[in-house]
Amino acid sequence: YKILPISEEDYSEIPENMPKICGYEAKWLPDSIYWKIKSVPANLPEETIHFIESCSIKLFERLECRDYARFDWRLNAEGEPKLLEVNPNPGWCWDGHLAKMANYAGISYKEMLDEVLVAAEKRIELNNGK
Repeated sequence: YKILPISEEDYSEIPENMPKICGYEAKWLPDSIYWKIKSVPANLPEETIHFIESCSIKLFERLECRDYARFDWRLNAEGEPKLLEVNPNPGWCWDGHLAKMANYAGISYKEMLDEVLVAAEKRIELNNGK
């Protein structure tokens, strides 16, 4: 498996009294204060990264995800990772989380798309006995 670097949301430009939530406003409303939320590479302890990555691989297999997926985690007040959701078909848009994570790994947007498509082609060939 290729595991992309973990990203996190940077809320440093959001006023302290505002909830730290990355919702609709952060994605679609440029006039919202939440538009200032940015995705950045996560700064996590190595053991937390290992836990998230190993659990994500197990989930990918058990849920029978194919080709690519994104797993969204949140840390609780004690810094323990908790699974928020599994996205078996995250957006391919150039400014989406998947593309940003690929970029953190030095993978261009074009290369990311190529890798997803090649993985699907290989799976289809295997299923067709080619």
